[in-house]
Amino acid sequence: MVSLEARLERGRKFLENGDFFRILTHYDVDGVCSAGIIAAKLLEMGKRFHISFLRNADREVILEIAKDESSIILTDLGSSLVNDLRGNVLILDHHKPQGDSEDVIHINPHLFGYDGSIEATATTMAYMLASDRKYARCFLAGILGDKQYLPGKGPVGLNRRIVDMLDVAIEYEIPLFGDVADAIFYSVEPFYPGLSGRMDNIEKALKRIGISPTATVESLSEAEKIRLGSYLSLNLIKNSKIPDAGKLIVDLDFNLNGSIRYLTELIDSACRTDNQSVALAYVLGEQESFERMEVLRRDYRAQVIDELYNVLERVESLSHVQYFYTRSSYLASTVATISTIYLLDPKKVTLALHAGERVSVSARVHRSMMDLIDIGSIMRKVSSELGGSGGGHRMAAGATVPRGSEFEFVKRVNEEVKRSLSK
Repeated sequence: MVSLEARLERGRKFLENGDFFRILTHYDVDGVCSAGIIAAKLLEMGKRFHISFLRNADREVILEIAKDESSIILTDLGSSLVNDLRGNVLILDHHKPQGDSEDVIHINPHLFGYDGSIEATATTMAYMLASDRKYARCFLAGILGDKQYLPGKGPVGLNRRIVDMLDVAIEYEIPLFGDVADAIFYSVEPFYPGLSGRMDNIEKALKRIGISPTATVESLSEAEKIRLGSYLSLNLIKNSKIPDAGKLIVDLDFNLNGSIRYLTELIDSACRTDNQSVALAYVLGEQESFERMEVLRRDYRAQVIDELYNVLERVESLSHVQYFYTRSSYLASTVATISTIYLLDPKKVTLALHAGERVSVSARVHRSMMDLIDIGSIMRKVSSELGGSGGGHRMAAGATVPRGSEFEFVKRVNEEVKRSLSK
């Protein structure tokens, strides 16, 4: 059986032997960071490249591009097409593959005994191929961006092995940055109903617990942090259906020349507002892009907060599925994730639908159900039955189906989830 290191070595030789590379990647944090690491490595080697960001792993689009390129690199996508591609192709992916092929260089943790949904991202694969500590911040952002860590345990699998080698500080903090009032106002993970996006309520609450709204989170005393944490924890307990909601005010962060969680939020906001080039520029060393990403972060989070309040008013439920429509396809996956983690019934699959020419669906499963439901397989099966396409991980997946078939899709997903839970 071929080893991971052998595939990585083939990948390194592939980069050395080429001159110009066409890079196709997903539009999210993992896509930007994995492609960014490879692009930075190519620049260092004096190579040329052209990057495109894709919303979906559209088979026809990718194959059409690939046929005209002499050397192509796919990051955070491509494993579903491994048997359709030939020649000078490098795939760095972590989604569950449909097979393997020696006709391309296919590097995916699933092929080597690791779970790509929790133990390694595409950025992990890119970092291992580049094998250079200078890309560590991107690697860590990939972990947080793809939520590849377990509560109380942190990163696992290949991710943990690399984190331990880096000897980076793992911290558990309230994920708030900058002025206290602004930090709560723009907080979406966690989302605090009645506080997020509601400055008047925030200022009244901070006055009540004796904290200045203009103080920075970093300047708070331990006593003030405890008071703030207790108040925010009570907000989640009061407004969430998640049994341990009060504990969710604290989340994992890495400290490596600054907070990686904040960096991840910046990159994510650029990606979700279709400004992937701004995030990529920062990854490639353009420091001026940092300020632009901070503006995008505020704008994007304001949109997410508005959408979350709407979700709370219009979510619908079947026996094993809860679903809602979003006004923007860019918001669907984020709102589905946040709703599942902080707000909605953790025993039901969450579906966020956006109706365009076709209907796109983002699906999420709460961590407490991850061993019972493989939502990626369910999305792939049901969407194909209705003339669409889909797939993903056990806890997070997506699909596209013809407009008009969405309610049938929801009903069939509900039945498949019911069947999974009865096994």
